[in-house]
Amino acid sequence: MSLLLITRAKRLFVLTICLLATSVYAQESVNLTPKFEPGASGYVEGNETAKTTSKSPMGDFTMTLEIQRGLRVDVSTHGDGVRVASTLDRLGFVFDSAIGRTFYDSDIPDEEQSEQWEQILGPQIGMTLNIDLDADHKVVASTGMDEIVQKVDSGVTSGNMFWEYEKPKYTNERHQAHWENMVLSIFPNRDIKVGESWTAPYLEPLAELKDFSFECTYTLDKVVEKNGRTFAVISFTGKPADPDRKYEADSMMPVSNIKLESATLTGTAAIYVEHGELFRREDHAEISYSATAGAGENGPPTSSHSEITRTYALKTLEDRDAEKKANAELAAAKAREAEAAKAERRRRFAETEQTDVNTAIRPNPSGVASCWPQWGGAHGDFKADTTGLADKWPDGGPKTLWRRDLGDGYSSIIDDGDRLYTMYRPTDPEKNKSEEHIVALDAKTGETVWDISYDAPYDEGMDAQFGHGPHSTPVIVGDRLFAVGSMVNLHCVDKNTGKVIWERNLHKDYEASTMQYGYGASPLAYKDLIILPVGGKGQAVVAFKQSDGSEAWKNQDFGPTHASVGVAKAGDKEELILFSSAEVAGLNPENGDLYWRVEQPTQWGANISTPVLGDDGILFISSAYGMGSRGVQLSVEDGKPAANELWYNNKMRVHHGNAVRVGGFVYGASGDFGPVFYAAVDVKTGELAWRSRDIGKSTTIAADGKLIILNEDGKLFLAKASPAELDILSSAELGDGRTWTAPTLVGKTLFVRDRKQIMALDLG
Repeated sequence: MSLLLITRAKRLFVLTICLLATSVYAQESVNLTPKFEPGASGYVEGNETAKTTSKSPMGDFTMTLEIQRGLRVDVSTHGDGVRVASTLDRLGFVFDSAIGRTFYDSDIPDEEQSEQWEQILGPQIGMTLNIDLDADHKVVASTGMDEIVQKVDSGVTSGNMFWEYEKPKYTNERHQAHWENMVLSIFPNRDIKVGESWTAPYLEPLAELKDFSFECTYTLDKVVEKNGRTFAVISFTGKPADPDRKYEADSMMPVSNIKLESATLTGTAAIYVEHGELFRREDHAEISYSATAGAGENGPPTSSHSEITRTYALKTLEDRDAEKKANAELAAAKAREAEAAKAERRRRFAETEQTDVNTAIRPNPSGVASCWPQWGGAHGDFKADTTGLADKWPDGGPKTLWRRDLGDGYSSIIDDGDRLYTMYRPTDPEKNKSEEHIVALDAKTGETVWDISYDAPYDEGMDAQFGHGPHSTPVIVGDRLFAVGSMVNLHCVDKNTGKVIWERNLHKDYEASTMQYGYGASPLAYKDLIILPVGGKGQAVVAFKQSDGSEAWKNQDFGPTHASVGVAKAGDKEELILFSSAEVAGLNPENGDLYWRVEQPTQWGANISTPVLGDDGILFISSAYGMGSRGVQLSVEDGKPAANELWYNNKMRVHHGNAVRVGGFVYGASGDFGPVFYAAVDVKTGELAWRSRDIGKSTTIAADGKLIILNEDGKLFLAKASPAELDILSSAELGDGRTWTAPTLVGKTLFVRDRKQIMALDLG
C-alpha cells in the first residue's frame, strides 16, 4: 500500500477511535434516511486495495491493485427531486506484480507512469457523472458515462489493451448500480433501534467475477454524539447473494467453469444522521474461486483468492484544495529533477563516438546482402545494406507503391529479390479458427503468385484476444522456404510454386507448446539444418534436416520460448544462442550440448525479443514482465565458449519488439504495461543514455545511417539516433490497426503489414 493510502488509513483510524470514544447518545433509535439537500457540496475520497493470488499452469501469480478516486460533489434541484453531480477531481492507479509496477496519478504526474492508464484516466479528470433521484431518494437516472467514453476513445491508441478490457465497464447502468450499492444500500430508510439489523445487496466491483454481489446484513451498534453531531455507528457482514449461479470471468485472463469456493465481507460505517450522509465506510472482502484456464471447457485447473480493502470518507473542499496545491508543487519539483537528469545524460554522452560494428546474429541463407531472406534480414540484426534513403519525407509521408488486403497475423515479410513471402490466417471468423496460409507475392505489385493453406485449428483454451498469429517468419534457403505456424506446423515448400515438399506437426510429434497465444519463434537455417526451440525434457532445441524434415538432434531441458534462436562466434567456435523461458544459453550447434547459461527468469516464462550481438562479443538480451536487460560477455575459456554477465538494468525492457545495435549502443522501445520509452543503452555498461516518450511501443530497422521505426499504432518514423539524442526527421500515419510486425527494407522499398493489410513504400 502506498504511503498516501497508509496516511489516509491512519486518519480514518483516528476518526474511528474518536467516534467510539464519545458517549453513547441517549436516543435508542434514529432515522437512517439519505438526505440530499440542494446547494450542498463536498469532497468524497475513496481508496481501494485488492491483492489477488492466482495459481495456474503458467505458475503462481500475485498482484496488488490500488485505486484512488476523488470526487467534488454538488447537489441541485432536478424536477421533483435532486441531481447529485460528481466531478472527477483525482484518479490514481497502482498495479504491482511479478511482471512489474505500473501506475498513474492525476495529481502528481511522473515520467515513469503508465501511458496506457494515462490515456484511460487522464481524460476523465474534470468530467461529471450525474445521479438523479426522485422525491423519495430513489435513483431514476444516471448520465455522463457516455461522454467520458467518447473522450477517452478519442485519445486511446490501438495498442491499449487495458481500454479494450475496461471499456465495457463504463456504462451509465453500471455506474448507477455501483452508486446505489455503495452509497444508498446502507440506508434502511426508516427508524432503526440500536441492535437492530437490516439487509441489502452490495455489488463487489473489484471481484474477478462479473456482477458478483454480497447480501449484506447491517446492524446499528450504537449512536454517538461528537461536537454536536449525531453519528450512527454500523457494522456489517456479507455472504454471496447467489453462491450457486454460473459466474463469468471479469478479468483479462480467460477462465471457464468457474466455481465459487468462498466469499466473506465485513465492515464498519458511520452515518451523519442529521444530514443523512454516509460519513465513513470501511470494508474487507475475501473471495476465492476455482476454474479452468482458457475459454474452453477442458482447460487445466486454476484458482484465485482475492483480499479487498476499501475506504470511503467525506472531507472538506478546503482540505482538498490545500492538498491539490501541495501536490502541484511536488509534481513541479519532480519534473525539474527529471529534466536536469536528462540534460546531464545528454552532456555526458554528447561526445561519444559511434563506430559501427558487425552485429550478425544469423548466417545469411541466401548469400545476398541486399535481400531480406529471414527474420531480422540478411544477418538477423534488423540492418539493411542500402544507401540513398531520403533524409525527410513529404508531408503526406513516403510514396505508397501498392497496398492490398492480406489477413490476420504478425508474421513478418521476407524477400528474395523478386517475391515476398509471409504467413497469415483468413479474416473470415470460421476459417481463422481452422487454417493458416503461406503466401508468395510479387514484390513490385503485391499480386499473389501462390497461396497454400493447411489445417491448423486452435487448441481449446488458447487466448484469442490478440489473434492467433501466425507469429513466426519463414526463411528462404535456395529454392526452398521453411515456415512454422502458430500451431507448430513446420513446412518445407518450393518457393517458386508453393508445392509442399515435406511437413511435420511438432505440436503432435513433440507435444510442442503453443505458448497460450500461438508459437512464435522463427526457424534458423544453419548449414543443412533447420533449428527451432521446442521446449521440454531433452528437447529444448530440435534440429531437423532440410532435405526431408527428419530429426538430426534434440537436446536440453529448458522450457518453451517465443524467442528465435541465433548463432554467435566465440574465437573460432560457433555457438547457438537460445533465449529460453528463464535463461539465455550457448549451445553446440552440431548437437545441442550446453556450453553456458545465464539466468533471465520472467513471469510466465515470457522471453520474446531476439538477442542482439556485436563482434566485440557483447550479447544484449531484454525482457518485459518485470525483468529488464543484461549485457553478457561471450568469450572462450579452456578452449570452450563461455559467458559472464557484465551488467543488469531493469529500466530497459523490450517486450515483443526488437532492438538494433549501432556502434556501442542498442536502440529500441522499452516498456510493457508501464511507460513506454524509446531508449538508447550503452552495451558496455547498461546505462541509459536517453529516453523518449515520443514514439511508443515499436519495432526498428537500421539503414543508411538512419533508424526506421514503426510503432504499434501504425505510425512510421524516420530518425537519426546518437548516444546524445534522438532526432526525429519525419513521421507518417500508415493505418489504424495493431502493427506489431517488424517492417522489411529491400533497397529503398519498405514493406509493412498490420493485421489487415500489406503495403510497399518508397523511402528513396
